[in-house]
Amino acid sequence: MPVGSAASKVEGTKAKPVRERLLDAAEGCLEQFGPQKTSMEDVARAAGMSRATVYRYFENRDALLSGVASRQAAALATEALGYLAQFDNISDWLVEGLLFTLREIPKRPVFASLVTSLDSRLSTNILLGSSGLIEIGVNVLRPMFGTAKQQGLLRDDVDIDMLIEWLLRVLWTYLNAPSQVATDEDGMRTLCRMMLIPAVLKDSAD
Repeated sequence: MPVGSAASKVEGTKAKPVRERLLDAAEGCLEQFGPQKTSMEDVARAAGMSRATVYRYFENRDALLSGVASRQAAALATEALGYLAQFDNISDWLVEGLLFTLREIPKRPVFASLVTSLDSRLSTNILLGSSGLIEIGVNVLRPMFGTAKQQGLLRDDVDIDMLIEWLLRVLWTYLNAPSQVATDEDGMRTLCRMMLIPAVLKDSAD
């Protein structure tokens, strides 16, 4: 790489907000060492900052890992919205959205490691507690369910907040323990249409 290009890259990195530089460093460490072995000291060293600076932005290791998960989940939410634009009914949104997420998270090694390689308590907290996944709920799921409710498609007894949390837990379960029956995407599609759609939508919904 030409010296000028390398210098520009370094300058561009330094121009980023400190929090983003720390998250970049954390992602690099997670990719290299995995979530169990990545330490705050590793991240500080990779970012070229002191441990005190890391702790100033993230009070502990769990908070740092959640920050990485949030950023990755926010990017996934944006992609999911673009992908789901091709579907025009609530049934397809639900099923294909879940399948999209199950398909895409494993393609992101850092994100996948955070929701599948940690102990169940921490990985569940990261999945359900990160602001990025809350963003998926707020920006992707809530508008969809709100519209479905207005159109009379959603079952009257469905609580949207409970439904969103349940869907995220279903997602976590299948990421950590893939189905032994629905072993491919077509099988998962059939399973979702059989179990998910009747539980959420009225009989008359498509």
